[in-house]
Amino acid sequence: MKKTFPVSQSLIQKSKIQDPKIRFSFEHFDSSDAEVCPPEFHPLYTQTLMERLKALSSWTLREFMNSHSKSIRAHPHNWEKTARPEGFAHLNEQLKSIPAWQFQLSKNEHGRVHGFFIGDTFYIIWLDKNHKLYP
Repeated sequence: MKKTFPVSQSLIQKSKIQDPKIRFSFEHFDSSDAEVCPPEFHPLYTQTLMERLKALSSWTLREFMNSHSKSIRAHPHNWEKTARPEGFAHLNEQLKSIPAWQFQLSKNEHGRVHGFFIGDTFYIIWLDKNHKLYP
């Protein structure tokens, strides 16, 4: 049985690096909700996803969180306005309490990526290719 440990509050606080670059993790990725994370993808989806992650990896946390770019559409979630008002229900209470964010892969195509930050790492939870989270 895998042992789990609570997330330290110090990990949730912003990185001590003045303006860290964004990193990505799939540690908490959830493919069990087929509506917001469908199992099949358009042939160009994976390439588009990787290109967007690569581009955002050159951004700082501050640039991402303060972006008003219509090509990224990065913003925190208001769970009450989504199709999943319970949020990332599969996570433990401590992780569920962290504000969730989204960004889009490309303008009007390929949907959104949903997750949360701990420090400068964005934990990808759902790949919402059909933009089902916000109906």
